[in-house]
Amino acid sequence: MNNFSLYTFRLYHYLLTIRDTLEYSIKRDHTIEIYNNRKKILEDNLQEGTPFGDFLKNNGEAGDKIREKVNSFITDLYSENSTILIPSGDKVRVDYAQMVTLFDMTVGLTETMRDIVFQYLNYGIQNKEIDQLMLKLVDEDERMYRVVLAMLGMRTFEESFAEFQKVMNESQGKATPQSNFIVQNELAKLAGFLRFSRAHAHCTDNETLDLLDETNRVLEMTEGRRQRPDNKGFKEIFDDLNKRLNEAVAKNEAAWKATYQQVVQEVTKSAPQPQEKPEEKAN
Repeated sequence: MNNFSLYTFRLYHYLLTIRDTLEYSIKRDHTIEIYNNRKKILEDNLQEGTPFGDFLKNNGEAGDKIREKVNSFITDLYSENSTILIPSGDKVRVDYAQMVTLFDMTVGLTETMRDIVFQYLNYGIQNKEIDQLMLKLVDEDERMYRVVLAMLGMRTFEESFAEFQKVMNESQGKATPQSNFIVQNELAKLAGFLRFSRAHAHCTDNETLDLLDETNRVLEMTEGRRQRPDNKGFKEIFDDLNKRLNEAVAKNEAAWKATYQQVVQEVTKSAPQPQEKPEEKAN
């Protein structure tokens, strides 16, 4: 693997670290070891002399704005000031009541990093400097990420929607301050993240895009902007979509994982040689 591909992989690995923060929305044990590793990668790779640190330095005001976003991300999620992710012994306690905030911070920054990685890939393609295995990895990651975000986002959305329905039943269908709060601060925002992801998808395969479009159709049903097929109940609709998303995640993750392991092997055995800095080319 050539130096340009190695350099691009390190940017991609930073993207992975940010993206994988979404795992904290899953209600399971989260180890302090993984948390500390992510924190170290996020902090260390802001330094000058690293691919991402040099990218930020060489992009002036735009780089400064991205650095500010990353620093806020680290402070709000990976520091002692965080109220969302709280180290406790060998585990990390997660405040699941703040998952909308976690999605808010992670989805936008992930897309920013993805744009940077694609900028390097496009340069590498145009100048025939990017390894084909690296292209395959990012392509498979793109499809996997879109369905993973849809799966995790819909899980949280369904929980909030169930609470909304409960509140509306208790008020006999009349809007209340509590129901309005759920709609404005949870449902609308979660739906916004999922639509944002669909709008920014780089993949073009029908299998992935059709599933993302189906996710949007379900969102429209919950908003009363689309009829439910055969007047199905929302639980049945959610269950069907979640099943398809879970299957798509399993399929895409298996393909991505195999390629990722191949790339890591190539990265491990490839030593970068002195050359013109890639960031000077791609900027």
